[in-house]
Amino acid sequence: MGKRLIRIVQSAISARTEELLNREINVILKSNQTFFGRCQKIENNLLFLQDQRMHRHTFTFTQIDTVVYDLEATF
Repeated sequence: MGKRLIRIVQSAISARTEELLNREINVILKSNQTFFGRCQKIENNLLFLQDQRMHRHTFTFTQIDTVVYDLEATF
């Protein structure tokens, strides 16, 4: 089973909200910190993430450099 990495830059997050919701994502901040978890919601230029330890994180779009998630390839 192949996978593809889908990268979404900061300026495209609000336009691609539906594909990020309830998906496991990596949020890469401009400070080079990376957070992994499930995207809970996106509203008012804020992204809400819950990690595997059930901690909740809130990021402003200005903090985010890139959002990356895996997509199963068709091959």
